[in-house]
Amino acid sequence: MKSKLLKVKICGIKFDVQKISDLLPNFIGFIFYPNSPRFVGFDFVIPKIRKKILKVGVFVNESEENILKIKEKNKLDFIQLHGTENPFYCEKLSKKGLKLIKSFRINNFFSFKKIVDYIPFCTYFLFDNNTIHYGGSGQKFCWNKLYEYTFQVPFFLSGGIGTQDFDKIINFSHSKIFGVDVNSKFEIFPGKKDDIKLNAFMKKIRKL
Repeated sequence: MKSKLLKVKICGIKFDVQKISDLLPNFIGFIFYPNSPRFVGFDFVIPKIRKKILKVGVFVNESEENILKIKEKNKLDFIQLHGTENPFYCEKLSKKGLKLIKSFRINNFFSFKKIVDYIPFCTYFLFDNNTIHYGGSGQKFCWNKLYEYTFQVPFFLSGGIGTQDFDKIINFSHSKIFGVDVNSKFEIFPGKKDDIKLNAFMKKIRKL
């Protein structure tokens, strides 16, 4: 991995959107899943942010109709599917011109063979910890499991990543790691990020 290419996605933002966007992450994620404490609401409109920051809408087993409506209203750059959406569903969204990030919950028994059928329809994958909830657990999985991943779709590393993991991140060498997805470990409370912690973390990333 060339560390200098590592992207940062800040996910689960509900408050202080402008302040967080001023840190210039590569991606900002907004959660449109009602059962999440970071749910922004279906009527939420993303404030104007810098054009170079890509806006991601995070959905869990949501209807195609709602996703298309929210995507259009907020001019989303990517749709992140964080539930049990099947390849056929991804194909339908992809054919409508949506760029997809598909997440998978990883444990020691996960077989990467199950994601083969998603490959034609996804720009990125996101690998998260396997919990009963859909993300935001603050827990890690064993990153060594990802050495079994041999496909060409680049991926985000997610799941309980905090400031203390910086050395571990830069020492994790995989040709297809594209970026890191940070969320709960940088929060004051759900949806409100600690911009000081995030700034320090991103400065270290940018110095690579």
